[in-house]
Amino acid sequence: MTLDYHLHTTRCQHATGTMDEYVEQGLKMGLKEIGFADHLPLSPAPRGTWSCDWAMQEEELEEYISDVIKLQKEYPEIKIKLGIEADYFPESIKKTKTLLNNSSWDYIIGSVHHIGPWPIDSSLYLGEFTKRDLYKTYETYFELVAGAARSGLYDIMGHLDVIKKYGFRPQVDLGSLYKDLVKELKASDVAFEINTSGLRKPVKEIYPAPALLEELLKGNVPVTLGSDSHAPSEVGKDFEVAIKLLKEFGVSKIASFTGRTRLLIPLE
Repeated sequence: MTLDYHLHTTRCQHATGTMDEYVEQGLKMGLKEIGFADHLPLSPAPRGTWSCDWAMQEEELEEYISDVIKLQKEYPEIKIKLGIEADYFPESIKKTKTLLNNSSWDYIIGSVHHIGPWPIDSSLYLGEFTKRDLYKTYETYFELVAGAARSGLYDIMGHLDVIKKYGFRPQVDLGSLYKDLVKELKASDVAFEINTSGLRKPVKEIYPAPALLEELLKGNVPVTLGSDSHAPSEVGKDFEVAIKLLKEFGVSKIASFTGRTRLLIPLE
């Protein structure tokens, strides 16, 4: 069975298409299961955070939930899961918990888009990469990802190395950082996604990088699939690349979620 657990909607302010179109594309791609995981309102963002306008508003959250439930009834031929992507802000974890308590999610994707007030995957602030020690920046980023996993808020950690999006990478081996992160994810019993959207970004590489993916799979961290679709045409996009990669590493089962309970199902 193939699934795509990372679909966005126009509520995040940087996606296009109707929710029905995402479902229709999922059917066209032969997916057995899809999940919407739009951005949780960013109101927990630390004060002073730069350009935090890529998530739904708090007043839209209930409508989003209702729309997913409506689609579940309208498309019985495909499993549609209610997910959410929630940014990790250690400074305001209580507010995030409050927002996440508003519904019965099938899964919650945890993501780190910020180091302090800096949105690391925004093209508006690329100059920050040249002002900082890249290895230390990666170290701080992965510490935040580990902190998110330890928080217990999340079922899946999203685009684990999105920090590489624009191609800024240390010219040193990241193996020790990868190993430390894998230990944290395993200890926290969270899954991770192989996210194909990196192939559509300047870095032109799946998240996570092959070396990190290998460490995760050697460490028996459960894996699931996500396209990070921001347009209907991106649903299930490049999954043949992801599936081939997983099979090369001997993966035969991926994680699915219902009511935040994880189940391993056949990859195809």
